[in-house]
Amino acid sequence: MSFGASWASGDNYRIDLVRTIAWVRVWKRPDLSREQGSALAQQKVKLLRQLAEGPRSMAKALLLDLSAAPTSWGPVTEAALAEILAAWETAGRRVAVLLAADPVQGVLIRPLLKMAAPHVARSFHSEAEALDWSVHGDHGGAP
Repeated sequence: MSFGASWASGDNYRIDLVRTIAWVRVWKRPDLSREQGSALAQQKVKLLRQLAEGPRSMAKALLLDLSAAPTSWGPVTEAALAEILAAWETAGRRVAVLLAADPVQGVLIRPLLKMAAPHVARSFHSEAEALDWSVHGDHGGAP
């Protein structure tokens, strides 16, 4: 997949705007402290809320790629994910979450999707299906 313009980045993430999809890639950084990880989570909350509340011509959907991210997380990350998902739910904009192969990640994210974004969010193991949901939003994925 070729990416559009890089909109923002940090030590463990990059946000690209691809057509009208905000494509967020998050990756593991075991060298970061808990405090640094918490600060990065808050950066993502602020940036992704801004996109959710901004014009649809900029971002009509979010593809949150967690395939290279940690497969489990603590309460700060959990709260940050809930805030991000709730912002996109409130905006009525689709969210596709691309999961890692580790089933633990799916076990953790699915209840969060149901709680914070039950109408707009789905999880996927396939990048193609996650992108298709982001663009078309009419099928597939696990809530």
